[in-house]
Amino acid sequence: MQDDYTRIHNAQQARGIEMSGKAKLMDRIKHTSAIIFPLLFSTMERIDVVSNAMELRGFGKNKKRSWYSAKKLKAADYISMAASAVFAIAALVFTFYDGSRFYNPFV
Repeated sequence: MQDDYTRIHNAQQARGIEMSGKAKLMDRIKHTSAIIFPLLFSTMERIDVVSNAMELRGFGKNKKRSWYSAKKLKAADYISMAASAVFAIAALVFTFYDGSRFYNPFV
């Protein structure tokens, strides 16, 4: 949505519509409405496209399709979490062992 706003704002400025602090307050409000309406229309169009795509793909029709479902952790998951924790602890020990923040293997 921010990209659309920036694109529309730049297009309005390219047409010569002043929206900076140089313009009067009422002119800026009027010109900002010229950005808001195309922005609303493009957002509504995007919502329509996404909802049609979700409907065509059968979003939420069955439990197995399209819905996020949690899986139980397996042994490999626990092993990789433990290895990551050991690595992180080892890195902290090596880093702060001599009171310095930086690890120097030559000291």
